[in-house]
Amino acid sequence: MTVTIPTNDAVWVAGDLYCKTPEALKIALETLRTTGYNVTDQRIDGYSIKEGRTTPEQMEQNGWSLWYARLDDIDRGKCKSCQSYISRQGIRMHGHTCEVCGEVTFYEMIEGSTISFRFVSTEHGWFDPYLRMTVKRWDTDAGWLYLEREIEPGGWSIMTAEQAEVYLDEHSAKWELVDEDDRQLIKLRFHLRHMGDPVNDETVIEPKDIFGHHINYDEVKVWEGKEYSQYAFGDKALPIPESISVYESWHWAPLEASPTLHERIFRAVHSVSDAGYWYQDGRQAWGRDMYERMGVFVRHFTTLDADKWDRESFGFRLDGPGGIADVAQFCHPDAVVENQPNIGNFLVGVTKAIRGERLVGEEEAAFKAAVDGDPSTQDFMRGMNQRRPK
Repeated sequence: MTVTIPTNDAVWVAGDLYCKTPEALKIALETLRTTGYNVTDQRIDGYSIKEGRTTPEQMEQNGWSLWYARLDDIDRGKCKSCQSYISRQGIRMHGHTCEVCGEVTFYEMIEGSTISFRFVSTEHGWFDPYLRMTVKRWDTDAGWLYLEREIEPGGWSIMTAEQAEVYLDEHSAKWELVDEDDRQLIKLRFHLRHMGDPVNDETVIEPKDIFGHHINYDEVKVWEGKEYSQYAFGDKALPIPESISVYESWHWAPLEASPTLHERIFRAVHSVSDAGYWYQDGRQAWGRDMYERMGVFVRHFTTLDADKWDRESFGFRLDGPGGIADVAQFCHPDAVVENQPNIGNFLVGVTKAIRGERLVGEEEAAFKAAVDGDPSTQDFMRGMNQRRPK
């Protein structure tokens, strides 16, 4: 899914466009504008420039994208009732209506929806379960939510029926039991709130999730008079990229072999070269096609042996830490691979311990490194200890 640029000096790498010469850049930008892209110079309009965090010269030498091309104003909502294209603004707000036919496009909750919640102003631990119940109706004008009296089951994060009854009894002042159509319902305060609205002091619950929305719209893209699905792949997807980052590679290429060259190659394919970021149990993190995309960058923008890459990359490992090590070693015999501890390694270890599973591969070392050296993990552990019953 690319735009054809009529020069061999403009190269696509993982959805980004790299121009090797000023002449190739001129051809590429003209082609993109003719295709319908709005093209901006990031040395003038880029966020980091406007914030004063960098200079155009630094952007060029550090290999940042210097141009940004985007197809503007192609996103549309499509009302399922009248099939009209409508604005996406506010389309997912409770009670929003189609500006053409007036039908409602979205309800947050309807009869039969389920809501998981806790009561406000109560102490909860990180892993304390939520109460899940079924919605009967939501009177948004008056700010009352009516729930079926029965308790809905769920996984480990949802209260059992016994837990729920105890919890409801502890907070009985925040709800009342009412009869409606020969059924008992729980009635409690829950006010409609849109983004940016202050929290209503009368609201007594904090929702975790809501399932069973009423959705009466589709999200689509319209380009050159043709409609494409917002999330589809293949023939139903937009045939060209919605946005493109454009690089001027003559400022920094070709890149020489170095102990950190692999980091630049991983960035070129929008991946992470920190071994600690990935699962440590040897599971597959990517496919062979990622090494093919890397190979394009290696061939056009480094001094490495690209033919050798094509031969040897077929044997590179597909797990995160292993694959990073293989790419790094190819780039330089003294490559330095980042391996930062992080809270993800800690949470994987905790989860396996809860399930009674053994840590495998490098998981144990990564778990210990997170406990000993990751500030986020240490903050998490301190918070958990503070929440323990005295």
